[in-house]
This record gives sequence, C-alpha cells and structure tokens, in this order.
Amino acid sequence: MFENFVQNKIEKENIIVNKFWELNPSIKEIPREVFVKSGLSDFTKNYILNDSDEKIKKDETEIKIEKANKLYFNYTIRPKWTLLTILFNNFESRPPNDILKKLKLFPFYNFYTDAIENCIRSNSQIFSTKNEITEIIDGTNDAIYQKLIIELNNVKIKNFFHRIFKLRYDEENEYNLESAIPFSFVKIFLEDKSFTELTKKFSVIKNLTEESEISLKDIIKVMNGKFTPGEKEKGKEVNKTDVKENDENKNKILPVDHRFEEGTFSSSIDWGHPKDETIEELSMSETEVRDKTHKKPNEQKDALKKDKGHIEIYSEDLIEANKTEHIKEAIPETDESRNKSAIKNLFNKKQLEKISSQVYNSDLINREKSFDKLVRYETWNEATKHLKEIFQTNRVDIYNKDVIFFVNLLNNYYKHRE
Repeated sequence: MFENFVQNKIEKENIIVNKFWELNPSIKEIPREVFVKSGLSDFTKNYILNDSDEKIKKDETEIKIEKANKLYFNYTIRPKWTLLTILFNNFESRPPNDILKKLKLFPFYNFYTDAIENCIRSNSQIFSTKNEITEIIDGTNDAIYQKLIIELNNVKIKNFFHRIFKLRYDEENEYNLESAIPFSFVKIFLEDKSFTELTKKFSVIKNLTEESEISLKDIIKVMNGKFTPGEKEKGKEVNKTDVKENDENKNKILPVDHRFEEGTFSSSIDWGHPKDETIEELSMSETEVRDKTHKKPNEQKDALKKDKGHIEIYSEDLIEANKTEHIKEAIPETDESRNKSAIKNLFNKKQLEKISSQVYNSDLINREKSFDKLVRYETWNEATKHLKEIFQTNRVDIYNKDVIFFVNLLNNYYKHRE
C-alpha cells in the first residue's frame, strides 16, 4: 500500500525531469535554477537543492527524486521517527552543525525543526544527543496535543491531518469531507506522537483495519466523539453527518490554517490575521515552547520500536552508519567502575588506538589524565565540558567516525550512571 503511494509520486516527477532531457539531449547537467522553476514538488526541490552541488548530473536525478519522495512520505506520516533516523542514523550523538544542516531537508512541520534549532543554537555543546532531541520532539508533541484538544473543533481536526491527506490529494481543493485515506495513515501518525487516547477513539468503528479507507468526515466525527456505532455497514456510508458544511461551496469546507500546518509555534513570526474568523489560532508563545520542550515527557512511549508504516529511507549517511560497528552497552554502575580503568574498559585495544590518535594526538599521558577526569564526573554535561576543552586544544575533527564512536559510547556510559 505505502509503496504504491510513493511510487506514483516518483513516476510523476520523473516524467517532469525526463521532459527536460528530451528537450535538451546534449545537456548532461541541470543547473540548480532549472529545478527551482520546474514543476517538481516543493519538497523534492528543497531536497535536491540542499543535497546537491551547483549542478545535478543526469544520472543522479532519478535517484534523488526517489530519495526525496521516500523521505517526504516518511516525514509526513512519522515525523518523530524520521527526524531521529535522519539526524542521528545509528549514533547516539552528532555534531550540532551536522544536525542543523540536515534540518534544512525538512521544510514543513516547522514546530519540530525550529524547536530543535533554537535549542542547539542556545547551547554551546560540542555534540547533541539523541535523548536531548527526543525530549524536544516529545515536548513539542505534548504542546500540540494540549492545543488540539482544548476546545476541539472541525477546523482544528482538518488542520491537524492536512498533511496526511496531501499524501493522496496534492492540493487542498482536491479533497472534501467525503475524501478518504487509509486508516493506517491516521493510526501511524497518531502513534508516532504517542497520542494513545486519540488512537483509542477510533475503536468505535467496527471492523476498522489498517487497510480500511476512512473519510475526513468520519475522522472528524470520531475525534469529536460524535460517531455512532453502526453508522457504517459493509463499507457503505450513511448519508448523514454531524459536520456542518459550507452551503456556498460544499467541496471547499473547513479551510486549513497553514500557520499550524506549515508554521511554527513561535510568536516571533507575523502570520497576519486569518481571513476566516472561524480558523483557530494554534500557535503559542516562545515561552510556552521553551517550557514544553525542556520538560521530560510523562511516560512517553517509544514509537521508534514500531517499524510498520514507513518506506525505507535511502540516505548515504544511514547506509554508511549501518556499516559501522554497533556501540556496545555501557558497563553497569558498580564500585569497580569508578576506578581508573572504568573509561578505558569501555573500548577494545583497536578502538583505544584510534581514539588515542584521533582525540589525543597519540599522547598516552594526556589520554590517561583525561580518562581519570572523565571517570570522576557524574553527568554527561560535566563530561562534555571537559571534552570540549580537549577537542579545541587538540583540534579534533568532530566529524571523524572514530571520534563520533568515542562520544557516543561515553554518552551511553553516563546515561546509565545518571
């Protein structure tokens, strides 16, 4: 099911690019400005422009279009899972600049990307951890949930699911109350945010499976608690609805508030005044975002353990990360782990040699002094201050895979101690 949605979009965009090659058979590279003016989707344009040099080779275009559309599908339906996968691959921490660069691949759901970027820029850490970014995303989801359920109404619900419907309907005016999408899209979207209570609401529809089609009308009725069991029989809709339609144009009901759908929670952006006074303001102040994203979520479930409902993301970084050795679990906290060898014991002989070379310029005395300090620290924040000094003094390449491995394993070590 999912593959068909993605493949159809890939084929449509390949047709657009192939027309360019047909009209310009002698050209082997496409300038960036040609992509900007093309009929490709905004997401694909953004992906190609942020993932390419000045010109894009002919044999690269189909690959990039495929990658862009698979990323688009994953990000739309599972934003948390996709962000953490792309930003960190198989690592537990990454250099901040690396994360900021990859955030440019995601042009919507700005409430996530802006919150992550603001947090990174407000700190001066040499590495950002997956746990930190996860807390920011979970905090943002908690803020979204609170804004959504307070005075829940039809417009808010359509705004909330707008991107999911755009997977099937490219433009807003192409779908209305009777338009439908697979229920699996709705289910995965809610599960990714750990909105368990909202997911449970759909159990009111009998015989509803992930393959079932569900209309916007029924989604709204379920979310509002107005769906009556037995309304649907053998896949047929009963011709009644609790949703009020616009009598002037029933196909253009419930306008989407793009300030929520594509915007940010930050009040620093002037979105102007909505044309329709019924549109709900779902933005929030910067203070609210900071308070939400810096709190640890209450009993957030790990949605990343669920592998259903996503298309494989083709990423060079992800492929490369899969080739690297998996980080072993940090040793349990014991009295013995506090001795001088506690840090050294995290690594085998070959790993120590690489760390000594890449981090300590092969100065074993300097390395041992550093390890002695690290074992005394109780938290990761304390350790990062020391590492920052070491990295600056020794001019360490923080993008080197051995350095990243070193930092990730240390982060895991302190995570088990805190």
